[in-house]
This record gives sequence, C-alpha cells and structure tokens, in this order.
Amino acid sequence: MAFLLFSPRARPLLRLARPVLALVRADRLVAQVYTAIHSYRHHVGVLLTVCAVTLGVQATRVLAIWLCGEAVGIDLSPRPYYVMGPLLFLVMLVPFTINGLAVRESFFVSFLGNVGVDADSAFAAGFLFFVVTLVLAAPGAIILAWEGLHGTSRGRRVPREADG
Repeated sequence: MAFLLFSPRARPLLRLARPVLALVRADRLVAQVYTAIHSYRHHVGVLLTVCAVTLGVQATRVLAIWLCGEAVGIDLSPRPYYVMGPLLFLVMLVPFTINGLAVRESFFVSFLGNVGVDADSAFAAGFLFFVVTLVLAAPGAIILAWEGLHGTSRGRRVPREADG
C-alpha cells in the first residue's frame, strides 16, 4: 500500500485499479490523496519546516513532562524523559480510554519505576502532566465553543485545487 501511495512509478497501477475503486466510490478520494501526497515533492522546504516544528513541539512536550516530574519531587535528568516521552505519546493513542486516562498514569508508574521512582510520585507526575495538558488546551476549547455558539466571522472557504 505504501508503494502504491508514495511511488510515482505506481501511478499506472493505480489507473488499473480505478474501475474497482469507482465501484465503491473511492476513485476520487484515492486520486486526491495521491495528488496531495505527491504535491509535496516540489516543496521540500515545507517538509523540512514541518519536520523542524514537529521536533521542536515534541521536545517541548517532553520538557513539560520533566518539569511535572520535578514539581512532584522526582529528581531525574531530562534524559530518561526523552526516552519516555515518545513512547508515552504512542501509549496515549490507545483508543479504549478517554484521552488516555489511566493508561498514561500506568505508563508513568511502569517506566519511572524502572529508574527507581516510587509509584506514588510517578502517578502524581503523570496526573500533573494530564492537568497541564488540559489547562493548555482550555483556550482552544473556549474558542471552539464560542465559534460553535456564535458562528465565525470568516467568509466562505475557497476550495483548493486538490479538493476537486
């Protein structure tokens, strides 16, 4: 599937699949995804910028975890948190809890327990990170609620070329 989506040499193979995709009305969607993915080939600067911003945001999130650990009395360098952070962000994607609640705290207890942190402190750090995340998301929630109740002042959206 990755070969079909990312390789420019796969375009003839996708053309062969078009009648089958048309039966399930997915031909336009697949064409739009393919075009959107390949439009970035000509905009390497955008990809590099997005990569740099993503790395910066993730590094900042890991520092927030470290500061939460410091706030509850865990005396570790940021290094273990840079190992834990990306794993935590993957664990938080587990879809069977609301916002990763309890899974995140269990991960904190498990991971930090392996580096000598007691369970109570590890749980407190995980819960504090959850609270910090909620507080940082609150302005966005307020804006979304305001726009949902009062509408937006923006004009109609102009469709892009890739939107068809």
